[in-house]
Amino acid sequence: MAEYQDLVLIGPMDQFVVAVNPRSMVNVGVALHGARLLIRSGLDGADSALVDTAVADRIDLRFERAVIGSGDGYFTSLAIWLTEAGLHVTVVSRPERLNRRLHATTGDVTYLPPTVALAA
Repeated sequence: MAEYQDLVLIGPMDQFVVAVNPRSMVNVGVALHGARLLIRSGLDGADSALVDTAVADRIDLRFERAVIGSGDGYFTSLAIWLTEAGLHVTVVSRPERLNRRLHATTGDVTYLPPTVALAA
């Protein structure tokens, strides 16, 4: 999160929505105090919780920009929907994790530093 905050300008009115599987709920909730925390299990459970909530909350009508903090291709349809609604969409991802379809959807990509493998 510190790397993310170094790269993305965060204003006092910005809202954070984070989704996790149930096993990560406590750790993420403590680490990201103040973020709206969604919990869903299963394959792509957290991803689908974020997309479903964005649509249900009609963020397309309430915001001018959205930041997708993931390189997962699951978020391509969300990025398209938001862009077509007139929002400025930024994707924040590590270069090695950015899905090609998601990258092609938005012209605004911010890269976190690449992950470094640690020796055992």
